[in-house]
Amino acid sequence: MKYLALLMVLLNAGALAACCMVPRSYSGDVDQAAQQVVILHRAKTDDAPGYQEMLIRVQPFFQGAQGNPEYIAWVITVPSKPLRYDVADKAALQAGADLHEKLFQLARRQWADRSQFEWPSWLPSGMTERGMEDAKSLLTEDAAVQVGPYTITPVRTQGAAALDELNTYLQERGFAAEDREHLAYFVENNFTFLCVRITPPQGQATLGGRLDLPPLVIGFETDELYYPGRFSSRQGNFALDLTLISDKPLATESVSTTRDRLKAIGRGYVQLVNLYSVQPLPEALASVLSERARMVEKPRWYVNRIQSEGFNPNDEAGNPAIAGWEDDVFIKVGDNTDELPGFWYYGDLEIPFLERMFREHAMAVFFLGGFAFFFSLFVKTQLNRRKAQAKANS
Repeated sequence: MKYLALLMVLLNAGALAACCMVPRSYSGDVDQAAQQVVILHRAKTDDAPGYQEMLIRVQPFFQGAQGNPEYIAWVITVPSKPLRYDVADKAALQAGADLHEKLFQLARRQWADRSQFEWPSWLPSGMTERGMEDAKSLLTEDAAVQVGPYTITPVRTQGAAALDELNTYLQERGFAAEDREHLAYFVENNFTFLCVRITPPQGQATLGGRLDLPPLVIGFETDELYYPGRFSSRQGNFALDLTLISDKPLATESVSTTRDRLKAIGRGYVQLVNLYSVQPLPEALASVLSERARMVEKPRWYVNRIQSEGFNPNDEAGNPAIAGWEDDVFIKVGDNTDELPGFWYYGDLEIPFLERMFREHAMAVFFLGGFAFFFSLFVKTQLNRRKAQAKANS
């Protein structure tokens, strides 16, 4: 039960819970400098629910004390019981971000190469501007799993009554009761708490001042893409680099809402949503994913990226922004209407010269052709009217 106790210590981080926590005996504090995350999601089918594998790397640092703690613990919330754990090389994270950057630059070039015809604002666009039940045992502690420097113990709750059992467990061990309102969202929605313990390398008594941790890989079933942001309210206003890769386009409105929520950095006046690649995933990324995540007969990966310099600032009362969230970050899967317009954009698809010319100039040709047709029709009508009037006058 020691890891369950560790979870309870984490939940005792003041009025609001935290993502990373130091021992109570440590006089300092821990914050995060940044998070790097790559999410790969497979949409649900008639035969299987949606599935996500998430690569997540935190960059904690210590402050407020001369020395460093002997361990830290890290809690990650996931919406269902994890099916896979692993560690990855940092190159896998970079490969995800680089894939989006490549597609972004292709889109900019393809947009610049098209005929300079402005898409009317009254037409639809694929681009968006922006920026309790009773149970015999209410707490279930699964066996610990060791991957890389991480010891992971999943803890699951059953029903709203588990809130009281959590607090009873804390009080019996001399800890203060946790705020029920904060935990209620996770308990009522059957989240799993992953209690992760990080200890120093062999031969060292304490951790380093800034930890260079490898990305942790977690696989779990979810019909919507999930980023665990709500449990990080006490981690300061940390930066985030979040890459989303999916086999279906994401709902444009959901992406836009998430960008606003995470205070995403804008890259130009228009944010390109659902850039796609028809090539296999980069090897550095594919090699750390399971077969269920990466295998697809005909690749068509939709790639989105959200970069934020910080989405958890304190308000005037000193409360972190995340404290006001009513739910966590879920991003909906969309459909074909959420794809970019098919004329000018073709991603990394290899196409012949004539098709490229058509994609670059078809919209302008159609528009100018239509304008010429209606203009000639107007002129012909005027000429016919004048002829008819002249004939009548004669």
